[in-house]
Amino acid sequence: MVDDDRLVLAAEPKVKTEDKSDARWKVFIVDDEDEVHSITRLALGEFRFAGRALEFVSAYSAAEAQAVIMQHPDIAIILLDVVMESDDAGLQFAQFVRQTLGNQFVRIILRTGQPGMAPERHVMKVYDINDYRAKTELTQDRLYTVIQTALASYRDMAALARTRRQLVGIVDELNILSQIGSDQVRQPMRDVVTAVQALCSELKAVLSPEQQRMLESVKAMTTDIYLRVDDLVRLTESGSFNDPRSLVDLNSLLDDVRVSLKSEIDSSAARIDSDGLPTVAGSRRQLFQLLQNLLSNAIQFQSDNAPQIRLSADRQGDYWCFSIDDNGSGIPVEERQSVFSLFRRSGHKPMAVGSGIGLNICRKIVRWHGGEIQVEDSPLGGARITFTLPVTDS
Repeated sequence: MVDDDRLVLAAEPKVKTEDKSDARWKVFIVDDEDEVHSITRLALGEFRFAGRALEFVSAYSAAEAQAVIMQHPDIAIILLDVVMESDDAGLQFAQFVRQTLGNQFVRIILRTGQPGMAPERHVMKVYDINDYRAKTELTQDRLYTVIQTALASYRDMAALARTRRQLVGIVDELNILSQIGSDQVRQPMRDVVTAVQALCSELKAVLSPEQQRMLESVKAMTTDIYLRVDDLVRLTESGSFNDPRSLVDLNSLLDDVRVSLKSEIDSSAARIDSDGLPTVAGSRRQLFQLLQNLLSNAIQFQSDNAPQIRLSADRQGDYWCFSIDDNGSGIPVEERQSVFSLFRRSGHKPMAVGSGIGLNICRKIVRWHGGEIQVEDSPLGGARITFTLPVTDS
């Protein structure tokens, strides 16, 4: 057998080990002692959380740590020494992470061999430290517990952040649809309503009574469709994540609502009284719509008497409890659970007006502000709408 015919066994192909570093929890050790890095890696070498191992990143000074963390924004935990190139180098690095980088997700665990150099209460509060441990107390079991707790917190915060981003994306899409509805549906419908109203006026003299009734019916239907489209657009606009919060003087806001409802107030001879309202933190646009909807309902769903409406506010712990009482026909007990539902229109005659979306918007606005809303009997004989809003910090 010649050399060319020699049987040669091929080497076994090397199995490429998949790099799963991106599926590991990154732990950043910041300490000026080599031994601390080695012991930490050894103690946590077999650690697993949620099926994922740890990946260690090291820095031996606060200055080096600043450069490293810029390269690893997905670090989950920082095991941080206090005294390195200076007595407060670790604390300055923690401040850099929280304030300069704006990273509120990474869990910072302070490990110090000199607890007196950084008093625990002061450090936890001022530097937004998540845990504080003396190096001498961190046995392997204790370190396991600390890391597991920190990773659970980091995972949950990251999940909440992802959910919030998804919600913001959904809200942005709703805002786009709202804009489309406003520009391409609401305005054309408004033009149709205006045209039909003009036809009713111009052709009234030449049409037969039957034709006039038909045209009036068309006018009523087009107006109703326009109002429903307008309500749907307002529904998508209410409770927006993007609405800025500010301090809102509700007395001033109520004055603006009175101006907006002037024609309704004058035509019904409604009387709106207020005991004096507080200043709250919220969206002025949304709170305006809330009061406007509720007061308009109180005026519209009246009995035979002129509407009497009273607004009051009472502080109960961390919340303001608001009441809007009226002397109208009220809301039947059996309908109070569903009156805030979307497109819910009561079978009770005085309540069977409108698109059934106004109170749903009110509930959405109140919940966006962190409160609740409900219906009760009013001492004035009609309905009482109560809702809560958190007390402002000021």
